[in-house]
Amino acid sequence: MSKIKYGSQTYPWQMNIKKFHGQVPHMADTLIKAGFTGMEAEICMLEDYYTDWQKLKDLLDEKQIAFAALAVHEDWLLPEETDGERERLDEAIEFLTHFPTAKLMLGHVAADPVREHNLYEKQVNQLKCISAIAQRAAEAGIVTVFHPNSGENSIFRYESDYHIMFDTLYSKGIGYAPDAGHMLNGGIDPLKVIREHRDIVQHVHFKDMTPDHVWATMGEGIGDFKSIVDFLADTGYQGWIMTEDESPDAEQDSDGVVLADGAYMKSIAR
Repeated sequence: MSKIKYGSQTYPWQMNIKKFHGQVPHMADTLIKAGFTGMEAEICMLEDYYTDWQKLKDLLDEKQIAFAALAVHEDWLLPEETDGERERLDEAIEFLTHFPTAKLMLGHVAADPVREHNLYEKQVNQLKCISAIAQRAAEAGIVTVFHPNSGENSIFRYESDYHIMFDTLYSKGIGYAPDAGHMLNGGIDPLKVIREHRDIVQHVHFKDMTPDHVWATMGEGIGDFKSIVDFLADTGYQGWIMTEDESPDAEQDSDGVVLADGAYMKSIAR
């Protein structure tokens, strides 16, 4: 048996955020039913469990669910963090000091068409901010991983963008959190990238996608997740693989999708 750990992101419930925000006990119980042992959370889904870390720790300890990572998304388009960005990241780092095995997972989300102008400058600026955050986190004993996404406005969307990203991740000692679904959406071979950069892979996301680029429940799309699991197991990976379902089904039945994802992951787990 490998030592890979399996969990779920809170995003399937975030697709019904009005119903599930702050419902951490319910999400934890569903994770248990799905066979997962870890939770990765977006801050918006934790609510008072974010402002009261002891409340979250007591709950997850009772449920025997590990807090695997905190996902934080900002623009980071300037050479230095804005005051607001720095304040929010310092809060996240302080929160994670109470969950010392959890990762700080950083990702970029922007509402405007940031790829249209000065793309390279924006990429460099974002990586400077990521590097500064990772250094502060390391001083607090927290491991940082960077998670590129594939939204239209992502500045790390295609393979050409990844070359720039990896230069900084390697030189600054920042972990890589590959997302197989986002790579599929960007026309990138997930297994190839994970193979090439296995030495800095410290956290993994799975989401599936149809051939026409619509998010799908795990196992219902084109992703070859079994090959990725096998490769990671064969190379001694001991971190988390997190499903992060964004399929339309999750809008209709968030719990059902998490349970289906858990059953799929059991079928390919090592």
